[in-house]
Amino acid sequence: MAALVVAGTITLGCSSDDENSPLNPPTVEESQPETSVKVTLTTTINRSGESQARRRALSEQGVKTFAVGDQIAVVYTNTSSKRVKAVSNALTAADITNSGKSAKITVTLTNPVAGTVDYIYPAAMANEDGTLNYSALCMQDGTLASLASNLDCAKGSGEMTGSGSDFTLPTGVSLANQLAVCEFNIKEYDGGADITSSITDLILSDGTNTYTVSRTATAGPIYVAMQPVTSDQTLTFIAIDNMENRYRRGELHKTLEANDMIPVNLKMYNTPEIIDLSTLSADRVAQNGDMLTGKLATSHQISIAPDAIVILNDVDINYVTELSGAFAGITCQGNATLIMKGTDYVKGFYAGYPGIFVPSGSTLTITGDGTLYVLGHDNGAGIGSGRSDIAAVKSCGSIIIQGGTIWGTGGIGAAGIGSGAGADESPSSCGNITIKSSVIKVYATPGSGAEPIGRGDHSTSGTVTIEDSDKIEQK
Repeated sequence: MAALVVAGTITLGCSSDDENSPLNPPTVEESQPETSVKVTLTTTINRSGESQARRRALSEQGVKTFAVGDQIAVVYTNTSSKRVKAVSNALTAADITNSGKSAKITVTLTNPVAGTVDYIYPAAMANEDGTLNYSALCMQDGTLASLASNLDCAKGSGEMTGSGSDFTLPTGVSLANQLAVCEFNIKEYDGGADITSSITDLILSDGTNTYTVSRTATAGPIYVAMQPVTSDQTLTFIAIDNMENRYRRGELHKTLEANDMIPVNLKMYNTPEIIDLSTLSADRVAQNGDMLTGKLATSHQISIAPDAIVILNDVDINYVTELSGAFAGITCQGNATLIMKGTDYVKGFYAGYPGIFVPSGSTLTITGDGTLYVLGHDNGAGIGSGRSDIAAVKSCGSIIIQGGTIWGTGGIGAAGIGSGAGADESPSSCGNITIKSSVIKVYATPGSGAEPIGRGDHSTSGTVTIEDSDKIEQK
C-alpha cells in the first residue's frame, strides 16, 4: 500500500468581541464563541515499496489513487481538550491531480488548539474521537472494490502550530497503511479442487477479532482487510458454500503485516454433517465448524466446545415449545463464536437460566447476517448470566455482538443482554459488553429493575460499549 503525504496551511478569520453591559454579563456560550476555521490541504500519495515481492494494496497493480467522493478525517484537539474529528468535503474531479496521486481537500475545524493532528484516510475509518474504526472490518463483502473504497485505512500524524487566530498544519506527513489485506483462495484439503467460486461465507478469527465475509458465490479471490497478526497468533477459519457445505481449517500460523496485500492459499477440510436438532437423542457439544439447524424436540443440553466457531441456521432451542432441563439454551464451554444464518430462536430451559451463557473469563462473539431471538427463563438474561443463586450460571464472561439483528429479552429482574437477577448479598454478574457499529439492529428488553443492556436487578456488569446508538432500541 502506498503511503500518503499531507501538507497544508490553515488561517483563521478574525472575530470581534461582543460589548456587554455590567448588568448583563456574558453567558458561558457568549464568552467562549466558537471559531470555524477553513483548512485547505494538498495531499500526495507516493508509490513506495513496489520493489518488495508482495504486492502493495490496493489495486491489482499495487497502486492506490484518490477518487471522486473520497473524504479524509482530520483529528485534532479543541479548546475543551477533546480529540475530535472533522471530515473534509468530498473530492471532486477538479480536486484530483497528478494522475490521482494528489488531491486538494477543504476541511473546517472548530476551536482548534496547537498540538498533534492525525490524518485518517478514508474518513469512514475514523471514529468521532479520532481512534481507528476497526468495527468497520467486522462485516465485509469480500470484493477488492468495496475494500479499497471503504476499508483501506492509512494514517499519519504531525504537529499543528499556532495560537490566537493563526494556525499552520504540519507539512511532509507520511500516512502509512494500518491494515493487512489478504487475498484468499480456497481449495479442498482432499483432492485439492478449487472451491473459492462456490464460497458464500468466510469467517476467520485471530483469537481476538472475528471477521465475517458474506457474498454471492462468484469467482475469487476473496479479499479481507484485517488488523495485522504475528506468526505466534492462531488463525481459525470456517467457510460455507452455496450448497451449505462447511469447510474448516483448525489453525494457521502466518505473519500478516500492515501495508501489504498477502496471497493466502487455504486448504480446508470438508465437514458436510449438519446437526439436525429435531433428531437429537443425547446432549451435544458442537465442535468447530458444526452447523446446528432444526427445532430441538427433546430435553438435551446444547453446548459449544472451547474456541469453536459454530453456525446457527434456523434453529429453535426451547423457544416455542418449552422443554425441561437445568441449563441454558446454549452453554458455551469457553471462548465461542456463533454465526447466525436465517432466523434463530433460543431460550433458557429452566427458571433462572439465561438463553445463551458464556463462562466468566471467556468471550462470546455473535456475528453473521441472520436474526436471533434469545430469551432468558424467569430470572435469567437473554444473553449473559442467570439468577445469582445458581452457581453454574451466576457469573458470565464478556459479550461482543458485531453482526445481524438481535432480540435479547431478559426474565424477571434480568437484563436483555447482561446479568441475571440477584440479591444485595449475592449479585449475578456479567463481563464487558460491546455492541459494534457493524450490527444491523439490536433490540434489548429487560425484566423489572434491570437494564436493557448491562446489569440485572441487584446485580453487576462490566463496561457497556455501544458504538452506534441509532442501531440500538432499548425498552
